[in-house]
Amino acid sequence: MKKSLLIFALFIACFCVKAQSVIPQVNENVELMSILSRIAGFPEYKMDMAGQYIKDIDCYFKDNTEHPAVQYMQELRNKYRISFDAVMSMAIHLDNRNGILSLIEEDIPTLEKRWKDVDKSEFLSYLNNFYKDSKFNEFFNAHKDFYTKGIESYQDNVINHFDINWYADFYGNEPQESFSVIIGFCNGGGNYGVNRQLTGKMKEVFAIVGYYVDKKDMPMYSKEYLPTLIHEFNHSFINHYLDENKYPEYVRQMEVAATDLFRSSQWSMSRQAYNNWKTMVNESLVRAAVICYMLDKKYKPEEIKNELLEQVQRNFRWMPELVSLLRKYEKEQSKYGNFENFYPNVIDFFKVYAKKENERCDVIG
Repeated sequence: MKKSLLIFALFIACFCVKAQSVIPQVNENVELMSILSRIAGFPEYKMDMAGQYIKDIDCYFKDNTEHPAVQYMQELRNKYRISFDAVMSMAIHLDNRNGILSLIEEDIPTLEKRWKDVDKSEFLSYLNNFYKDSKFNEFFNAHKDFYTKGIESYQDNVINHFDINWYADFYGNEPQESFSVIIGFCNGGGNYGVNRQLTGKMKEVFAIVGYYVDKKDMPMYSKEYLPTLIHEFNHSFINHYLDENKYPEYVRQMEVAATDLFRSSQWSMSRQAYNNWKTMVNESLVRAAVICYMLDKKYKPEEIKNELLEQVQRNFRWMPELVSLLRKYEKEQSKYGNFENFYPNVIDFFKVYAKKENERCDVIG
């Protein structure tokens, strides 16, 4: 009897893991930071793609355009390059308790590095004053029905077409990080991947996706938005392999070759906010995995071709060969068991690719 119960419990546990779900949500801190950045004139937060919501923002906060917090944000952008994902990184590192904003407690610091030299206490003082003076919570609560409409649209048109179980099958293990989707209603076409490590908890990865509407003020989410979600969720299975604390040998073996490739790609990578070789490698694998997902899910050949061409145009020029490598892994997965055991092949791939490029450069030179 006990053995039967144990088997049943294990079955339920496995089923629950496989049946994990991604539920889109709204986050007040995300709206706070994006709206404050919009008022401060950050172009990436002024896309004006959310219809009436943008009009509501500009009307409600029109008396706060000269607020000290707005001027302070402008200074942070000019002095520390606080912009784009750095804004969203701060948003998910904020704790709002009874209307008082503070920084969360972390085991390992994960706040975007551009905030390193910023006086956090000074920043929080300005932010709390803006939150109180603008009565931000009243604005947020007044738009709950609007947020719900956007969340439901994303659920119906994106999440419901997303096979989350593909990841455990492909990688051969469960994610090493938890994954959540937050809709940034002021973010327009901007999408950001940020993370945090709460004390005593698993690392959390957030895909903060943009929002835009049609002329009738209806959300424009469709299946075409799915690759963004597929992309971001892959990070939960990929990024930790270049964590020096967990896989120092992988990092050591990859560094020289990947650094060479990054140097030759730095201009294009920097334009995409990828500022180091680790990010380049992780993005490469994630983008190749998206194409594997599309192949496995029988996407139209033209859609797969366009996705591949887009990545090459972004200067992930090794994408065709990297996709072939991951397809080989899929065919031989029983041999490796999981992606961790296959990762040395990924390291060898980048070593060989970098060597070939260096040899071609020597010939040309």
